Amino acid sequence: MVVIPGYKWLEIVPGRRGGRPTIKGTRITVDDILEMLAAGWKPEEVAEEFEIPVEAVYEALRFASKVLKRVTLVAEATS
Repeated sequence: MVVIPGYKWLEIVPGRRGGRPTIKGTRITVDDILEMLAAGWKPEEVAEEFEIPVEAVYEALRFASKVLKRVTLVAEATS
């Protein structure tokens, strides 16, 4: 298991869900949470559905935001 510094609810376990960050002790990934939020679920609903603390949902959002800030996207104009 890899502890992610600064995150209470997230961990990376090699072999679990392709090594993607999950909520500790679960197979729930950050992207599982993001997909539900993007589909219109409220953070409290996501937490209830997955039986995790709402703080874990917000922590997943914070993690995703920080990761996106490190990504460089290259757009190519099409004609």
